[in-house]
Amino acid sequence: MDHSLSSRYSSALLQRLRASAIHLIASLVLGGIAFWLVFFCWFPYPYRIISGGQNLFLLLVGVDVVLGPCLTFVVFNIKKPRFELVKDIALISLVQLSALIYGLLSVYQSRPVYLVHEVDRFVAVTAADIEPNDLIKAQPAFQKLPFMGVQLLGLREATLGEDPLESLQLAMAGKDKSLRPQFWQALSDSNIQAIRNRARPLADLSRRSSADGSVIDAWLDKEKRSVDSLVYLPLAARKSVWTVVMKADDLEIIGYLPLDSF
Repeated sequence: MDHSLSSRYSSALLQRLRASAIHLIASLVLGGIAFWLVFFCWFPYPYRIISGGQNLFLLLVGVDVVLGPCLTFVVFNIKKPRFELVKDIALISLVQLSALIYGLLSVYQSRPVYLVHEVDRFVAVTAADIEPNDLIKAQPAFQKLPFMGVQLLGLREATLGEDPLESLQLAMAGKDKSLRPQFWQALSDSNIQAIRNRARPLADLSRRSSADGSVIDAWLDKEKRSVDSLVYLPLAARKSVWTVVMKADDLEIIGYLPLDSF
């Protein structure tokens, strides 16, 4: 009798584990799709780190992938009427899928959209940084934020009709020109010249400290490049400050370093 009871218990446990494993596989497939969207479309390197995409993804998928299979393990019982069992699994799947979609929408709304040069730095601007009402003030090309990828932009100079005091007040409130779409423009000759004037030799940053020098030397060795042909500017983002590395001759961006170069 005890053996029969143990056998039925083992069989029921095995069925639950099998159902949970199937649900886990399906969840991992959805997680793979989410991974591709987040890391290859919305948060390419290094924005997955400096703009928080990596943490958002881990929170989203970690909860979603674990929650569904665990709930399936709890509710699955082959003794239930078939309709009731299908209803329970369908409800769990619906809740899980809804949570995943909601989470992805939240991640999408936090995606980086522009890398804007502003005075002595680059600023990583995310969709969440921009007030929708401000977008109508932008040039037509920038009134709709890109779905994927990060575009490089410059800033135009203020015109005579624009109040410098207002710009100062907004900047003090945390809304610099890089976050005001009416100032965005494709990189102009004057923007490029401003970048050239502000960019510093990467060798200077390498000499600042032994820790910085080690990071730079390791990157140079990996990329097979010479420090003498490179310049840099700080990269300010929501989560941290990094460094943009460019060629000294044409200012092409060729890499990013996890260094605060201010």
